Amino acid sequence: MTALEKIERGPIAAATSGNRLTVELTETLKLAVPMALTQLGQIAMMTTDLALIGRLGDEAVAAAGLAHTVFFVCFTFGMGLMSAVAPLAAQALGARNPRLVRRSLRVGLWAGLLISLPMMAFPLYGEQILVTLGQAPATARLAQQYLFGLAWGITPALWFLAIRGFMGAINRPEPGLWITLAAIVGPRNRGRFVLFSLLGVAFFFYCLVHR
Repeated sequence: MTALEKIERGPIAAATSGNRLTVELTETLKLAVPMALTQLGQIAMMTTDLALIGRLGDEAVAAAGLAHTVFFVCFTFGMGLMSAVAPLAAQALGARNPRLVRRSLRVGLWAGLLISLPMMAFPLYGEQILVTLGQAPATARLAQQYLFGLAWGITPALWFLAIRGFMGAINRPEPGLWITLAAIVGPRNRGRFVLFSLLGVAFFFYCLVHR
């Protein structure tokens, strides 16, 4: 039996009317601050990437920008699908149905895996897409090299979005923050792929056992 099967009323429900506002504010901050820091951490990730690429010159920065544009076009579809995990988990948690709480994440992870397979094909043709749109062949070729690395990160990135939304829905947003901070200070490229994959799977089991 996991702790999810022992869902109890939170502190807000048990609070008296006198300190209800204080409790609600405290619980909101406990939920919102880690989420806000996670968003700032993702911005820091992009900033460090840009700083590293900037050392290679203007053409490298331009190629990385084009690569991210191509990547984001297909990744948006996965982001929309993964955004359904949080409301489904929150609804199941409010209904005190631990089975559906776990299922919301499990289905989200499977959906992320399945949708990532066709999504990976789009970045692999990034050079042809950019040339067709009128970009310089040399810059498009350089962007394609960058896309080869980004394509393999689609699955763990989608899993991270699903896990982050799920942990926020069950009032435990801290793991998403720790994963993001580890990705900032960890090795780039392949190291980030490993961090998102292994830490994401680890926190998946953590949230099933400790909630």
